[in-house]
Amino acid sequence: MEIKSSLDLVNYDPATGILTVEGIPVTYHCNIFNHFFSYGIRMILGEESGKEIVYRASEFAHYRLFRRLKERYNLNDRQTYEMGMRYFKSRGLGVLNVRGTEDISLIASTHAHTHMKVMEGISSVPVCDVERGFIAGLLEAALSVDPGRLHVEETECIAMGDPICRLKVEVREELANYPEPDYSRVKLYGVKEGLKERAENMSKIAPLIPPPDRSGIIAIPSRFKDVGKVWVSQLPTEYYSYANMRILELADEDSARYVMTLAGYACVFFTYVSLESTPIGDLLIGGTQDEDEYIRRLFSMGNYLGFGVFDIEVYRDGAKAKIYNFYENNYLLALSREPVSYFLNGAALATYVAGRVYRTYRRQDVFSILKVMKSFDDFYGRAEFSSSFDKSQNAQSVDLTLEL
Repeated sequence: MEIKSSLDLVNYDPATGILTVEGIPVTYHCNIFNHFFSYGIRMILGEESGKEIVYRASEFAHYRLFRRLKERYNLNDRQTYEMGMRYFKSRGLGVLNVRGTEDISLIASTHAHTHMKVMEGISSVPVCDVERGFIAGLLEAALSVDPGRLHVEETECIAMGDPICRLKVEVREELANYPEPDYSRVKLYGVKEGLKERAENMSKIAPLIPPPDRSGIIAIPSRFKDVGKVWVSQLPTEYYSYANMRILELADEDSARYVMTLAGYACVFFTYVSLESTPIGDLLIGGTQDEDEYIRRLFSMGNYLGFGVFDIEVYRDGAKAKIYNFYENNYLLALSREPVSYFLNGAALATYVAGRVYRTYRRQDVFSILKVMKSFDDFYGRAEFSSSFDKSQNAQSVDLTLEL
């Protein structure tokens, strides 16, 4: 099976704003967001427990994805494995070279390189937990063994100053008790307003997302000076959803709210704002200089990344934001659980701050990644959020008030 582009095998539904691969929801994020997502988990749960959650979330999501693809295309073990190797590169994660269970090398790990860029130095521990989970989930699906039987360890990592990342597979007796989401029970809300525009925009966006280069990186050239190029990855949404669910189970309420709001804040600044200065941003935002309109258009970029359908109403001291069919809510509904997600808090906060405070639409300031993230605690402390979920519309809403 030929897989070259991150959009190969992907279907987009403009009415729901959802991207799927054979019914499994997927989404785009920039790799700086992915760094802060896993960083927030480790920060709250501790380094060892946090790394385990990220690894398990990736294993679970990719096991389900490749099990589905194996069944759908009637692939044997070898074909599933080979497809997974191509899939890994096509999603912007780097290039895998497997010579045996004791010798797996990962070239140009986007997570490792991003860690070094953001942290401005080398790491004391390996950081490719998403990639470890990917390999484990792929091999378990290909070999038709129960998830948890194979465990992948990283022995060398680019983030630690090593030339490449090295991993090995171990066989263990333990089993991973993963849930089985049933999306057939989820009522997706078809947002018909703007349907034609969303469909047309997606057809124009597709050619603007480049295939991975030889090292397996999807890099979109950006005028955003502190980025230069936007590195993006496409991952199953269940990776994020499962990790967030575990945060809610293991952390106290205040810590869980903080981490999930931080994730939404990082997502907008390092996915949306960096994409704003690319041809994709030119298409969706159009260089508007009106502050409120810029905030609305920036927020609506999520309509094309696999999050659902975004809507925002802006006023002078805050905003009312809404996401229909947000993947976090869909996942919890598929497990017959009441949706609890604070991602929208952070997304609304960052969108509002990007327009009102940093005025990113003027393209005059050079942003420091660390400076923007260090501002989060200040804005989080001054913001008031009122969140709700409307099951009849599968819509998560937040009313944000921010004292500037």
